[in-house]
Amino acid sequence: MEQKSFLEREISPFKQVIGVLLVAAIFMGFSSLVPSSPYSSTNGIMPWVVICGMILFFAIINSLLCLVAKDSNTYWLHSIISFVILLVVGGLMAWAISGVSINNAGSVRWIYVVFTFGYLVFLSIVNFMKFLVKLAQRQDKRMRGEN
Repeated sequence: MEQKSFLEREISPFKQVIGVLLVAAIFMGFSSLVPSSPYSSTNGIMPWVVICGMILFFAIINSLLCLVAKDSNTYWLHSIISFVILLVVGGLMAWAISGVSINNAGSVRWIYVVFTFGYLVFLSIVNFMKFLVKLAQRQDKRMRGEN
């Protein structure tokens, strides 16, 4: 039985977001158990830092897995919905664990904005690359006379 690579499997964005939220919950739980220095810049907002890291992780992995999606438009729609779910549920988890709102968590709100636009740029780049590869394959077939 041949094993498929992680990047060759078509994994639903909803499964991806559930996995990322579980990992975020584990990291947030560990961060709340570990004592922090009273003079640390992340004192009290560590769950927000964790969810920001998980948002970036999801953006990269989800964009890469977009390459193997059979139906790019459906994958895009599900990806954007799952990204919004990650932002909302992750933010609620961080707020519940830290007790600090996003407005009082320093620059986390701006990081959310930057990561959101970065995610959309990642998806756009991947879709454009996919389009160029399909265009090149069609041109190659036409040059070989296989059309």
